[in-house]
Amino acid sequence: MNDTDDKTRLISLAEAAELYGFDHKYLAELAKKGRLKAQKVGFFWTTTPADVEVYIASRKKRGVYRDDIQAPD
Repeated sequence: MNDTDDKTRLISLAEAAELYGFDHKYLAELAKKGRLKAQKVGFFWTTTPADVEVYIASRKKRGVYRDDIQAPD
């Protein structure tokens, strides 16, 4: 299995932002509010690709909703 296919590996919010098209500051706010499952390791927030995909699937369409951000099939 390729390391990039492992949905349970820990990644930084910056890496998650790059992979899924979010701003890392936005993901940090979601983590602080508890809307994105993440944990702080030292000074850095970490999450998993699976947790980012759970957040994407749970979003509600309201306000300025971006249809271009979807969890991969």
